[in-house]
Amino acid sequence: MDIFDVLGAISKRKLTLMYSGINENEALTKAELDISLEYHISLFDIEKLVGHKASRTRTHRHRRSLS
Repeated sequence: MDIFDVLGAISKRKLTLMYSGINENEALTKAELDISLEYHISLFDIEKLVGHKASRTRTHRHRRSLS
């Protein structure tokens, strides 16, 4: 399964959820979670594919002092 298959599956699931009456943001969140569980892909990776910005708490940056 490649990136386009994953994005297509998320899109289909999102549309299905929207037709059932869920708003777009909730449908996208639920679709991401469903596809993550179904295809055993981490939710963080799916969020990166969809385009969510990673929160600062997940990013580890090491700073070196020059002194």
